[in-house]
Amino acid sequence: MKVAVAMSGGVDSSVVVKILKDQGHDCVGLFLKLWSDPTSGASCRKENRCCDYEALEDARMVAAKLNIPFYVIDAKVEFKKEVVDYFLEEYKNLRTPNPCIVCNETIKFDLLLKKALSIGCEKLATGHYARIEDGKLLKSVDETKDQSYMLYRLNQSQLSKVLFPIGEMKKKDVRELAVKWNLPVKEKPESQEICFFADRDYRAFLHRYLDEKYFQSGDIVDTNGKVIGKHDGLLNYTIGQRRLIDQLQVSSFKLQADKKPLYVIGFDSKKNRLIVGNDEEVYKKEMVVGNLNWISPEAQKLKSLEASSLSVKIRYRHLDVEVKSIEQLKNKTIRVVFVKKQRAITPGQSAVFYSSNQVLGGGIIDC
Repeated sequence: MKVAVAMSGGVDSSVVVKILKDQGHDCVGLFLKLWSDPTSGASCRKENRCCDYEALEDARMVAAKLNIPFYVIDAKVEFKKEVVDYFLEEYKNLRTPNPCIVCNETIKFDLLLKKALSIGCEKLATGHYARIEDGKLLKSVDETKDQSYMLYRLNQSQLSKVLFPIGEMKKKDVRELAVKWNLPVKEKPESQEICFFADRDYRAFLHRYLDEKYFQSGDIVDTNGKVIGKHDGLLNYTIGQRRLIDQLQVSSFKLQADKKPLYVIGFDSKKNRLIVGNDEEVYKKEMVVGNLNWISPEAQKLKSLEASSLSVKIRYRHLDVEVKSIEQLKNKTIRVVFVKKQRAITPGQSAVFYSSNQVLGGGIIDC
């Protein structure tokens, strides 16, 4: 087949090209040029390889070594609109976004896939750690690198045109192949999680692009409404967070041996209040999930979900946990009840449902 490979300049996508070439496919390298924060360029650390230019040159060197055509697709405008603006808007609404999921949905497996098909390619291959079998999206063999959570918004049409050649491999084996084949990126470290700014802390990025009104100081209150301190802007906090709470000067609470640490458990945006509580209060037995996307046609029937052995992952790095029940609500959302209470259910994050190793679909956590 003629296959387009999404080349990022990293080890995984570079190994993908070599694997497909050795299988006899006619490969074309495609590099996405994305928007990145121009004001953080000076702080771009080489070990993270977050600069567009360095990633582009790495991908170009691999394409040259493997003797395949290589094209650069300028998607800066689309990426800024679909991913960066979404990221900022979610934080303005005191939700915690996942830009990688939106990028996969709108850029890599929409814009890039369409570009690949428009130049005569039959498939688009990427370096994602996931598998596709008979129209089903499955977890990667390497559970420590599994990226199926990030791909739950794909549909059947997209899955039919996508290849994940390293989904059956362990990360260590992929890197060993890069060394064996002497690829130019064989020693390249892992890329950072959020690609469009170089700051270690996302808060610096938010301060550069959002109005100061979103960072106004306000009261920190306990669950009884008692004021115990001051916060420095609600956008600086996420559900379950302890860091920064410990650092604040509070009027009636100090972190002493006889005091329990406090964690963020909610927001009162109308009164600009940060609500904190003890660790037990961070746990919830249920959540509401909206903006649903079901990959599996069978999963669109709620009864089949309830009848199956169902689990859900509420954050990328978390293990999936057992679901007790799912209830369809009137506003195209679902209420999910866990077998055991879960910590830090975070609005804006994705809830992804699994049946064993198969991704059924998922949605965005509302509350």
